Amino acid sequence: MTRVRSAVTRYYGVAQIAIVVAGIEVYELLRHTMTPNWAVAERHAQDVLSVERFAHIEWEEPLQQTFLRVPELVRAMNVFYFVGHFVLTSIFFFWLYHANRGGFRRFRNGFLLATFIALVVHWQFPTAPPRLAGVGLEDTLRQLSNIDIGSPTSSSFSNPVAAVPSLHAGWAVGVGVGLVLYARPLFWRAVGVLYPLAVVVTIIVTGNHFIFDAIAGVAVMALGFWLAEALSARSGATLSPASRGGAVR
Repeated sequence: MTRVRSAVTRYYGVAQIAIVVAGIEVYELLRHTMTPNWAVAERHAQDVLSVERFAHIEWEEPLQQTFLRVPELVRAMNVFYFVGHFVLTSIFFFWLYHANRGGFRRFRNGFLLATFIALVVHWQFPTAPPRLAGVGLEDTLRQLSNIDIGSPTSSSFSNPVAAVPSLHAGWAVGVGVGLVLYARPLFWRAVGVLYPLAVVVTIIVTGNHFIFDAIAGVAVMALGFWLAEALSARSGATLSPASRGGAVR
């Protein structure tokens, strides 16, 4: 057992990379097993819109039209949507790994469980993004940046009917909470507050998600963290709030 513990400690970083890579591979494998049903996905998009109308949160079209007055800004948001989701989340986890190991494990587990829950919802409740659902929103990715993702012709590269819940919103809130909890400089803690807001505005303005999708994404993230904590407590290794002593100064 001493040798095993020594090996685990010595190759801890490699083990964490292996866990993340395995999670990504499982995610990709499950995603490719989902055959998009566009008729059902478009009907679900209409259902989401009906819920928003009932709740008086149908703000997507006026918000998009406001931003479209500055096309260059929307082009920047297209790029932010396209590359920021994975790149910035990866940078966050790289930083958190070095800043606070306990926090890293806590957030790794929460993110993995939330992503698995989201995949189940994507499978059971396929939903077209508003820009492809014929609800009056423009596809800014195609029209302004010539980027084709999430359409029937690009389904081999992404799941085109996975609007609910929004992992963009969920992951962004997770990153934001992590920065607020573990970053010491006030600047980065402020970034932790503003980053999720920027992501939510971006996914709406670009026509990739409804407001309902973002709310669902945050709810799924919260559920993922709750399950991670519950499973950890049940295994006898309750996760306590990590100290900020290892945070980046």
